[in-house]
Amino acid sequence: MSTAPPGRLSLHGISKRYPTGTLAVDQVSLSIAPGEVHAIVGENGAGKSTVMKMLYGLEQPSTGQIRLYGRPVRWRTPREAIAAGMGLVPQHVTLVPSFTVADNVVLGQEPRRGPLLDARVAVEQVAETARRFRLPLDPRTPVSRLSLGEQQAVGLLKALHQGARILMLDEPTAVLAPQQAAALMEALRRYADDGLAVILITHRISEIREVSDRFTVLRGGRVAGSAATRDVGEAEIAAMVVGRTVAPRRARPTPAPSSGAPVLSVRDVSAADSAGRQTLEDLTLEIAGGEILGVAGVEGNGQGLLADVLAGLTRAERGQVLVDGVPLRGQGDAGIRAARAAGVAALPEDRLHDGVAPDMSITENAIANRHAEPPLVRRGLPGWFGAMDLGWAARETARLLRDFGVVAASPEVPIRSLSGGNMQKVVLAREIALAPRLLIASQPTRGVDIGACESLHERLEALRDSGAAVLLISADLDELLALSDRIVVMSQGRLVGHFAAAQVDARRLGLYMTGVRHDPAARADLAAAFTLDEDRLP
Repeated sequence: MSTAPPGRLSLHGISKRYPTGTLAVDQVSLSIAPGEVHAIVGENGAGKSTVMKMLYGLEQPSTGQIRLYGRPVRWRTPREAIAAGMGLVPQHVTLVPSFTVADNVVLGQEPRRGPLLDARVAVEQVAETARRFRLPLDPRTPVSRLSLGEQQAVGLLKALHQGARILMLDEPTAVLAPQQAAALMEALRRYADDGLAVILITHRISEIREVSDRFTVLRGGRVAGSAATRDVGEAEIAAMVVGRTVAPRRARPTPAPSSGAPVLSVRDVSAADSAGRQTLEDLTLEIAGGEILGVAGVEGNGQGLLADVLAGLTRAERGQVLVDGVPLRGQGDAGIRAARAAGVAALPEDRLHDGVAPDMSITENAIANRHAEPPLVRRGLPGWFGAMDLGWAARETARLLRDFGVVAASPEVPIRSLSGGNMQKVVLAREIALAPRLLIASQPTRGVDIGACESLHERLEALRDSGAAVLLISADLDELLALSDRIVVMSQGRLVGHFAAAQVDARRLGLYMTGVRHDPAARADLAAAFTLDEDRLP
């Protein structure tokens, strides 16, 4: 059995085998020293989350040993891990929106006056923790009023307030604007310099390079490599993760104005979701065939509602949506059928809940958008469907899995058994199989590893090059800049910037995402001008 060098926290030959026989983690050894930021990186299904769960008491190792300060430990619950100094900040921080910052931070460890919460003491304690760790949060502010970046900071504050000496963060910048992500990385570096140990799980190699001292690569549940970050470049780290060289992406030139009719036209559209949480206000944009229009914005600023309107789930209250000049009407099932008939396909943001039926087989999910159409279904008597051609379904699924490089034990296993990257490939394969005129791709590579990202990006580019229009909604600005021809920024349901992707960078996009800059005349129809440099705006 391999051993890890001494450190504050170390894993020695840790393995985790589930009752189903799946070996999720196999003989992993690593150490995290005081004052160190240690990044753990790997493809989906590599074992990163399982390692984190074992370090937080959510799972128990099958074999091997976890040591803290050189002593063997075995945490049966997260409460025991927290008491030992472990802190976890998940990707999506779970907070009570109606509670204040202080209420959320002390939840479960409330200071009391008799049987009641001592609110004054709670505010004082949380304010002191925030001051000590230089987190600019007002303990009295309701969480519902905070941005996503501030909510992430509340999750961090909660872990620190619980006494964490070893911080674990799982994809902490996935929903943050560049400036917010940079502030978080600076804070992590500062905490490490003050003596805390930080474990950072991320898919973003730029973050590994920016903030970590060392990194460990997991592949197939085993350690595939480990190094001091300063000794290797981004290309080398990517190659370690996927086991091969990853080709660098080439930036596209500034698009020439389109002289043809747009595939998608959104004209002065206003809408609201059913809960009134997101709105669209007088939105105008167009996408030409053979073009990717990227949409940037801090989450919750109308991007999801825009996708729902285009897919037929939500009706526009004002304005008009046209695909190849044909207006889309209806909402719900009728709207979805109208959008499908017009050639609209959609890759939803939440693939597990909105993109697949998790307990159904890969085959059933792969042909779900053709369940009532030939050649899957033979026509019967008028008004009746004939028998389903199961042989065709099996052949078509096999073709899609082969063409998209999906790794699966069998097409008949439940789709929930796939890794996130492979599940996303199935959803994209299903949508592209219908040769859509417009694809709405919402967060297509969220939580997807480097190798799968590369494959998904190639498919989006191939669809664009075939003449389709693609609306790409992504929180990953590197993805937007690499794939898009043009990029718009949304804030509070409005367009606040319109850019040629080749002439803008992540820093500038972030200024518009966070409201520092705003172009009041922003439109994104094909004839619209691009937003001027900031110093030339009114």
